[in-house]
Amino acid sequence: MRVTQYRIEGLGHLSTLVADESSGVAAVVDPRRDIDIYLEAAHAAELRITHVVETHLHNDYVSGGRDLAALTGATHVIGAGARLAHEHAPAADGDAFDVGTIRFTTRDTPGHTPEHVGDAASDPSRGGEPFPLLTGGSLLVGAVGRTDLLGAENARPFADAMYRSLHEVLLTHEDSVMVYPTHGAGSLCSTGISSTSWSTVGFERRHDPLLAPMEVDAFARALLSGQPTVPRYFARMRPTNQAGPRLLGGVVPPIVPLSGDELDAALDRDALIVDARSTDAHAAARIPGSLSLPAGSSFGTWLGWLVDVDRPIVLLVERADDLDDLARQAIRIGYEATAGYIDGGLAAWRRSGRPVEVGRSYGVDDLARDLASGDAAPFVIDVRQASEFEAGHVPGAIHIGAGELADRLDGLPRDRPIATVCASGYRSSVAASLLRARGFDRVVAVRGGLPDWEARGYPVAYGPSDGADTGAMPVVEGHAH
Repeated sequence: MRVTQYRIEGLGHLSTLVADESSGVAAVVDPRRDIDIYLEAAHAAELRITHVVETHLHNDYVSGGRDLAALTGATHVIGAGARLAHEHAPAADGDAFDVGTIRFTTRDTPGHTPEHVGDAASDPSRGGEPFPLLTGGSLLVGAVGRTDLLGAENARPFADAMYRSLHEVLLTHEDSVMVYPTHGAGSLCSTGISSTSWSTVGFERRHDPLLAPMEVDAFARALLSGQPTVPRYFARMRPTNQAGPRLLGGVVPPIVPLSGDELDAALDRDALIVDARSTDAHAAARIPGSLSLPAGSSFGTWLGWLVDVDRPIVLLVERADDLDDLARQAIRIGYEATAGYIDGGLAAWRRSGRPVEVGRSYGVDDLARDLASGDAAPFVIDVRQASEFEAGHVPGAIHIGAGELADRLDGLPRDRPIATVCASGYRSSVAASLLRARGFDRVVAVRGGLPDWEARGYPVAYGPSDGADTGAMPVVEGHAH
């Protein structure tokens, strides 16, 4: 048995290929939507993919299961409770199927979602003891999958179900059994997930804080506290996966160049310009009304969070090499309305006579100076997650997560400068561009964010935001620890 994991940074997604090399067959567990990575791996290893296995209806990405099964002729296996609207093989608790000499046994493990299952893979010729557990969104490395994604009203009953799944099913296995989850570091399907992508039952039993001896009430409180805000696009993923995403045939749709009449036509259709250049490039010069979503591992999450799925976008990029990754991230979250990219970039946009807005780079020293200036002090919005804000922030800042900002505009001042702050400058650039597009004309994104602020010795406040302080925020020398 050979087990290979594939990771998507930013999305925090892990998929697994389990191969019986002696028989030349394999199964893929919880595949991403851009499935060429599995097809290429199978071809290189001379393997035939006979099964596509899914642990649950995913909330955080569009599954590649339907596409992979259609292209390879594989059997698409998922828990019976998923009730897919397309061809599949529903698996009930205790059902087994073989991939060559490897036997997969399905176990019901509800909690993260109600139809969630886990799969134990074993070799009956060697005693039948499971080697890996494919735990999906239940037992993670250093964490446990959250249970509130299908509504606050389900959070506690699903937590009770998760407790039983962990203690009555998964933790009954030997300490040596490997744990291969679907959600890894960076996933918003839980908090505190380790950067390590696999573990063992024994290690998690000893070191996962949510597996420590505790009653179910204490477990539910610990599990449900401090979870990150859920992106808007999560609401689309479960019904999309259940109905069956559009078949792509294993091909990622390319992003085409636009210029002249084609670009005009896209803009006439109310296309949004998404600036995928660096935060510094966007700060210095930008297309008015554009949304800053810099290329990188977080692009897809923020695209899904802030842009309506049916609204066309036109990308502004620094490097054409970024386009393939941007296309992949878009389809992973079900976004298929990309009109194209501006051929020739910002320089071509300028040459066509279209407007360009000039800005400036703004760092923590600039923020400290302006905060000390009295009446002209900016209104500071910390756009990180609430847990990050509570662990330390610029004194006097209010907290509004970047993903929630569009719904909180009415309470923001239009008669004073606004500075947005995060941990690196990425989310602050996203937030500042959103505010400018909504008519706030004196907005800057703080380069570097809180780590730079702390490193320069400026004071730090702690605890939640009361959202009420709109006055000047003086800065004093040294740390306020």
